[in-house]
Amino acid sequence: MISAAEPQPVPFTAADGRRLAGLLVHALRPRGALVINNATGYLRGFYLRFARYAAERGYHTLIYDYRGMGASRSGLLRAERARMSDWGRLDMPAALDFLMGACPALPAFTLGHSVGGQLIGAMDNANRARAHVMIAASTGYWRRQSVPFRYAALAFWKLYGPLTLRTHGYVPRSPLWRGQPLPPGVFLQWRAWCLSPTEYGPALDDALDGTHFERVRGPLLVWGFTDDPIATPAAIDALLPSYAGAQVERRSTAPGEVGARGLGHHGFFAQAHRESLWRAAFDWLDQRA
Repeated sequence: MISAAEPQPVPFTAADGRRLAGLLVHALRPRGALVINNATGYLRGFYLRFARYAAERGYHTLIYDYRGMGASRSGLLRAERARMSDWGRLDMPAALDFLMGACPALPAFTLGHSVGGQLIGAMDNANRARAHVMIAASTGYWRRQSVPFRYAALAFWKLYGPLTLRTHGYVPRSPLWRGQPLPPGVFLQWRAWCLSPTEYGPALDDALDGTHFERVRGPLLVWGFTDDPIATPAAIDALLPSYAGAQVERRSTAPGEVGARGLGHHGFFAQAHRESLWRAAFDWLDQRA
């Protein structure tokens, strides 16, 4: 296998002028270009090993941080005005536009983890990508999550998050929230979405007005994991009507199928699955490249 080059820092700008911090991992024998859109609370570094594998498979790969997170954060977190909808309406389209501009002769794809898959329909340029992969993407409505996780989630939405917003002005890391610290607007919007059973899209939030989830054409690979307490079958089922126009292929993998004790919400990205889950994902992309 050909080794990927070291990642190149690549700043780029969203439509509202917000500067975002990316890393571009170059393929030595390119056949496509891939944007990785993060899950909530995950930074670009979490996806670096996967991006290097993608480059080895022939995909120039962009990883980056959303506004208000990691290397794209500026200023005090309590003063950050970013919302989760901004990630889908502004940051994700900017990442795809940047990559397509950098690699104009190559077919482009996205791979979204959790909210990075949910929000494909908020991108005004989603159909410029040849196909999309959703990893552990679903609605966040707490009642569709598994027991006992759903009760910890409810405590996060009702108690921990509001309390820390009052005391810190943002949501810090803790045993109840193991992700990166969240800006106030991101938490509050995410909380509203996860406390509502409304279909994902404009009906859920006025901030998503003008988005067109139903216009995403796919192909769309929707991949869930049997031990994921968040993206349960019921939660994935609830998301898919928002993508009624896409050519959906759905997969579900149990940990034992890949020799793992657990996969959960983020285990797909463990390097131990390089020759199983990662290979299968890129075999699917290769067929569309």
